[in-house]
Amino acid sequence: MTQPQREALFDLLTLSIYADHHISITEEALLESAFIAEGWASDYPKSLFLEKSFARARVAAESDEEMADYMKDRALHFTDTHSQIEALGVVRNLLLRDGLTEDESRFLALLRSVMPPL
Repeated sequence: MTQPQREALFDLLTLSIYADHHISITEEALLESAFIAEGWASDYPKSLFLEKSFARARVAAESDEEMADYMKDRALHFTDTHSQIEALGVVRNLLLRDGLTEDESRFLALLRSVMPPL
């Protein structure tokens, strides 16, 4: 995964935990684990990126339209089958860990729909 793809993935992950309007400790811990697992290849500190990612997600989560636009923008980074499968899988696994709600299912469906066509 490229660094721009990692950044887009982390933005999607932070947004995903706002999907059910409840951020659990489990989700926060899993986000940190994903952050470690995917790595980081930037001079920009990952802790600062994550802090700003949460701020962007809070703004995007304020309306369905803003959330969809935010997701579309991030999804543009996943231009091949492998990166799309990986991104969708990581987001799905995060959401499944504390039980998938109806809102989270809709979030996943929207994410799938905004991925660029291959």
